[in-house]
Amino acid sequence: MQLIKDILSTSMTLHLYWVVLIAIAYLFVHRNRHKPSFAILDIILNYIPVLTHEFGHILFNKISGGHTEDLVIVTSPRERIQTSRQGFAVTRARSRVTMIITTLGGYVMPPLMLAVGLFAGYYHYPSLFVFSYLGIFIYFVLITSRKGIPILLTLLLGVMIYGLIQNGQPEFIVIILSLIYHFILGVLFGELLQSTWTIITLTFTKHVIDWDGLALRQLTGIPVVIFSLLWIAFNVYIVYAIITILLLQN
Repeated sequence: MQLIKDILSTSMTLHLYWVVLIAIAYLFVHRNRHKPSFAILDIILNYIPVLTHEFGHILFNKISGGHTEDLVIVTSPRERIQTSRQGFAVTRARSRVTMIITTLGGYVMPPLMLAVGLFAGYYHYPSLFVFSYLGIFIYFVLITSRKGIPILLTLLLGVMIYGLIQNGQPEFIVIILSLIYHFILGVLFGELLQSTWTIITLTFTKHVIDWDGLALRQLTGIPVVIFSLLWIAFNVYIVYAIITILLLQN
């Protein structure tokens, strides 16, 4: 218990250039994801962003009175290509309003978690941010219908956590948590940039593609471009807020 308190109370240095470098690597891998040598690496790098996006659907669904049945992250490159889906959440809604809120939640969550993570580091509580993702992952393992990969990851996490605790050195544990912390922020930032471009592409494509913007248009009658502008504006605002608070005030 004292070890956990020591970890939570220990500050970590936020290296923004680490976050940017990881984001650049994320974008490079995602751009080359159709090449066999990058397909699995792309799935590994965007596992957390996809989990964050789908958890956003679930969280906002529950807040608005809905019901969750499943959460899946697609880990097969072939299935991703065939279905054009990286993951999905199966939810039930009592009303049209709940369906709208649920759909919006997936796009709000990743940039929101990026901001929370950066501010957690700025105010010296990055460990809480990392542990919050551990809680999200545990929830995912419990609810998902595809438990193979999640259970394997749980076992690996369990072994790693056990080894760190047995090591008994808070300094070493903090180094590991710092690496995990910056990795999460980096892939979230990379996904924010990637998703902004994807939204623009989907909005102006001439092909009929089933995505959340189209679903919102069918639910509300509001043109897709309006929702796309709102999502992009939110992403830009998050980046602006981060730059203003973390860089200009230092």
